[in-house]
Amino acid sequence: MNAMSQSHAPARVFDLPGAQLRMVFGRTLIYLTLVAIAVVQAFPLVWMILTSVKSQREVFGSFLPSRLDFSNFVRVWNAIDLPKHLVNSLYVTTLTVVVVIVVATLAGYVFARFRFRGRDVLFYMFIGAMMIPGQAILIPMFQFLKSIGLLNTLTGLSLSYLGGSVAFAIFLMRSFFLSLPQELGDAGRIDGCTEFGVFRYVYLPLAKPGIATVVIIQSMGTWNEFMFSNTFISSPDSKTIQAALFQAVGRYSTDYTALSSGLMLALVPIVTVYLILQKQFVQGLTAGALKG
Repeated sequence: MNAMSQSHAPARVFDLPGAQLRMVFGRTLIYLTLVAIAVVQAFPLVWMILTSVKSQREVFGSFLPSRLDFSNFVRVWNAIDLPKHLVNSLYVTTLTVVVVIVVATLAGYVFARFRFRGRDVLFYMFIGAMMIPGQAILIPMFQFLKSIGLLNTLTGLSLSYLGGSVAFAIFLMRSFFLSLPQELGDAGRIDGCTEFGVFRYVYLPLAKPGIATVVIIQSMGTWNEFMFSNTFISSPDSKTIQAALFQAVGRYSTDYTALSSGLMLALVPIVTVYLILQKQFVQGLTAGALKG
């Protein structure tokens, strides 16, 4: 028995360094791949930040600016009346997010906690709406907004965002409510809560991470959307920030410094929202991924 143990012991000793070497090599390869992806993803943003404070002659001449030139921000701020377009985007984004949150929270709870005829069919119809590209509904939506008198209005633009946005938000909130224990609702009913009371006082406070996730994703999508806003809004005064910056491309066809400065200013509100809600955002994604 001792001879067998002694004969097998060296094999385990010599196998251990090889296993550690493979593990270190695998982790190193993963880290290098992640770093390469991060560099590729971050380079356009870094280039835009640096270009926004360069002089015009330094745009392609050097990677780093010789001095910081903040006059580009003042120039683009005044040239296209940036405050007005920022307010337009803020109105559309706020209206869209509020409606999406109200509808998706209620519908997500119903799909997660209630059983009724046609529930799964209705839910998969919402899922199917997520798969329809925006280009496919561009002309029908244009005709619809025109028929109800909301074409070339910010309210109509917000309405055009609700289809796919609500569907995705319902999917996310349903997954989040499914991750919460059913026993919490049962305890609330035993204590005398109505079904809406269970939703309002038991599940809704726990759903804050999921709601924060929807707020961030929907805010980013609405704020950065261009195709609908450029198609449905023709009035220069009603343009959102993305459409206004697109118009500035013709005016600043070679002025990359002004365009980069405008994009930097457009990023400030959405980055602020993310920084405020980032903790809840991570919690919402983690909890929502537990069940689907």
